[in-house]
Amino acid sequence: MSAVLWANLLVDGKVRSDQSDHLALYKHSKKLDGICRKLGLASFAAVCDTTDARVSLGELAMPDGMASTDELMAAQGQWMPVEDASAMLEGLRTYVRENAVRFGVLGDQRDQVLAELAQVIAFVETEGEAATGFNFAVVI
Repeated sequence: MSAVLWANLLVDGKVRSDQSDHLALYKHSKKLDGICRKLGLASFAAVCDTTDARVSLGELAMPDGMASTDELMAAQGQWMPVEDASAMLEGLRTYVRENAVRFGVLGDQRDQVLAELAQVIAFVETEGEAATGFNFAVVI
């Protein structure tokens, strides 16, 4: 069973997702969070919501009347203001690119990390104007 991150925006109380698998961002989330701390950016880990994963693993039950994990995440999930998330994502991309940060032991996945960051940034720029929150859903 593999986990990935999906980028989400909260728009009018509803989740809007890019539904793209961001495996490199998930795999290197601890390192990305460390970079955020070093740069004084919002926490990468704090924007990763586990609602979907916990429901999928049976650790969390869906409340009566809710049909999807998106509804539950919209109501009770971890969200970051879009402006803070944008600054964090842009800061990470700039730092990783300018400092040639290595991701991985056997092979360097920097290009994958940068590509996924660019994809998420584009999603936020395109869809995020009316959004009040951003998160990464941990999806299994």
